[in-house]
Amino acid sequence: MRKLILTYLIVLSVLTVAAVLTLRMVWPEHYPSLLFIIPLFFAVMLGVMVCLKRSNESKGKDRSLFFLAYRVVKILLSIVLLVVYFTAVGTQLLPFAVVFMIYFICLSAVETILFIKGEKKS
Repeated sequence: MRKLILTYLIVLSVLTVAAVLTLRMVWPEHYPSLLFIIPLFFAVMLGVMVCLKRSNESKGKDRSLFFLAYRVVKILLSIVLLVVYFTAVGTQLLPFAVVFMIYFICLSAVETILFIKGEKKS
C-alpha cells in the first residue's frame, strides 16, 4: 500500500510539473486558468482509493472486485468533473481535456501495474 501511494504521488508530481512547464513555456496561450484542479482531483481520488482499499481489506472481500468498483467510480467522477468544467468555464476546453486524459491514462497505468504486482504476490 505504501509503495502504491508513493509511486502514485511521484507520477502525479512529475505529470504536474511537466504539464505546467509545457503549457506555460511552450504554449502560454493554451494554459487553462483552472489547471490546478486536475492534480487536486487525482490526489482526492488517491485518498478515496486508500479509504476503499482499507475498508475492503478489513472486510476480506475480493481485491479484483474492489479494483473494478474503484475504476467505475473513478471514470464516473472524471466525467462529472469534465462536464462541470466544460459548463462552468467554457474556455480552453481542449487543452484541459487533453491534459486531464494524459493524467488519467498515466495514473491508471500506475494503478494497474501495482495492482497486478499485488495480485501476483498474494
